[in-house]
Amino acid sequence: MKNQFIITLILTLLVASCTEKKYFIIEGNIADGGKEKLFLYRMDLRGDVFIDSLKMKNGNFRFKLKPLEEPAFFKLQLTPNSFITLLGDTTEQIKVTGAKDSFSRQYKVENSQGSLFVQALVSKIKELRVKVDSLNNLYVSLSDNEKVIRLDDIGNEMISAIDDYKKYIGEFVLSNTRSFASYYALFLTLSDNTMVMNVWDKKDQIYFAASATSLNLMYPESERVKHLYSYVLSVKREQRLNDQIEKLMSEATDEIPDIKVEDVNGNEIALSSLRGKVVLLSFWASWDEVSRRENGFLKYVYEKYRSKGFEIYQVGLERSKVLWEGALQNDEIPWISVSDLQYTDSYPAKVYNISKIPANYLISRDGKIIGKDLFGSLLDDKLQQFLK
Repeated sequence: MKNQFIITLILTLLVASCTEKKYFIIEGNIADGGKEKLFLYRMDLRGDVFIDSLKMKNGNFRFKLKPLEEPAFFKLQLTPNSFITLLGDTTEQIKVTGAKDSFSRQYKVENSQGSLFVQALVSKIKELRVKVDSLNNLYVSLSDNEKVIRLDDIGNEMISAIDDYKKYIGEFVLSNTRSFASYYALFLTLSDNTMVMNVWDKKDQIYFAASATSLNLMYPESERVKHLYSYVLSVKREQRLNDQIEKLMSEATDEIPDIKVEDVNGNEIALSSLRGKVVLLSFWASWDEVSRRENGFLKYVYEKYRSKGFEIYQVGLERSKVLWEGALQNDEIPWISVSDLQYTDSYPAKVYNISKIPANYLISRDGKIIGKDLFGSLLDDKLQQFLK
């Protein structure tokens, strides 16, 4: 009888264990959480979806859900400003521990590789946000003279921090293409909600494509994967179309597409408003040393031909208005300077298929392209032909 009881007990425990594994579980303890309410949301493409809530018992909590059909992101939330992101899969039993006052900043997660990836990625993007925000704030705090002296150093430091971050994300994605964490990594943003990784940048596009291809093989019916896959394909299609447009534009003298962009004062200026003048449509960036050097020569030709009907409409591939405005003041730029502050995702740059900077188009008085990527004496010679 004793042996039969032991066998029955073991079988009961095994059945209970097997039954438990049929669920996806998020459990743990939040120190000083007491009987606070805890909320669980699923983070879908269209927004957060409420799943469940509970009152903790001495900080202990347990959410028990049906097995996940595919990996999914969850938000475990104490308050709207105090939450963490988890990446769960199938029947994981994720354990989370932390403290109420530092829950969103410091927590421990166990039994979920995806959630550990997300935790590391969140930490990395927070470091970058702090760095970029502090550099912007530093620049704003400087006197006008100090801004002139320190502009290049601050700009270079910001670009260096972003480049280091991109390298980290690229290596992470290529090492974890089968994880939904690679998708998460690609769409993280700075404090102003600007994406750091840029699918239009062909260097970054490699990582978008790698993640999309791998995840599509594993989860072809996933809405999130379909979104990523179609996103990458649509960008590639548009880039191919832009290549065709550029080829046509280089071969033809038809009228060019118009653009209308804001200057540093928020005034929209249309390229078409300069009709009747010979216009250099120039693409540059305050953070690019070659562009800054080229502006030195542009000052020479601008002063030489301005009175004869020459104008420069310069589009900046900028991320920071502060640094852009500082460069304009520092370099004493006299011509029209505009930017949509979308960095390499700049709309005007897409329209004119700009893949490198500096770049330019020379436009005749009647709005036709008469030259492309003219620098130095080549530009001067061309202007002499049309501005005698």
